[in-house]
Amino acid sequence: MENAKKILIRDIENTFDTLLDELSKFEKKTLNEVPFEGSWTAGQTVEHIIICGSGIPDLHTTETNRPYDEKVEAIKDLFLNFDLKFKADPSLEPRSTSHTKDGLVQKIKEIKDHLKNIAETKELKALCEDMEFPSFGFLTRYEWLRFILFHTQRHIHQLKNIGGFVNEPKSL
Repeated sequence: MENAKKILIRDIENTFDTLLDELSKFEKKTLNEVPFEGSWTAGQTVEHIIICGSGIPDLHTTETNRPYDEKVEAIKDLFLNFDLKFKADPSLEPRSTSHTKDGLVQKIKEIKDHLKNIAETKELKALCEDMEFPSFGFLTRYEWLRFILFHTQRHIHQLKNIGGFVNEPKSL
């Protein structure tokens, strides 16, 4: 488990550093620009990541008799399949249409530190009983953290696509 914990912490750092790098490519104007019909802006996409990544439902936990990482591959296969499209639950949709880069950067850094703290200090094998994950049931802390990373990586891919639309030079 110690090796898995070290890899998880490294992956948290790498994923959120990549997110910050992608966010840095947007200017004030393009951060809030809708790239195409039906899309979120880059700012809204990052807000959604912040909403979904701000923590895990682990107020009530129990021991489990299954492997702590049993559902990781299935979650990864689902969320990193970019051919699949998902609709966010209304409670997880962005609420603002205007974002500042500084505000988003600060929140991302706070989430990164919070998730690293969970990985470093909490029992990752514990089964979180506060909320079932749709189609997967209850997840361990480790699986929740991995989900947050896969979900964030999915939206980093989306940010790159949005950037391709709003950051390319406009012809006159």
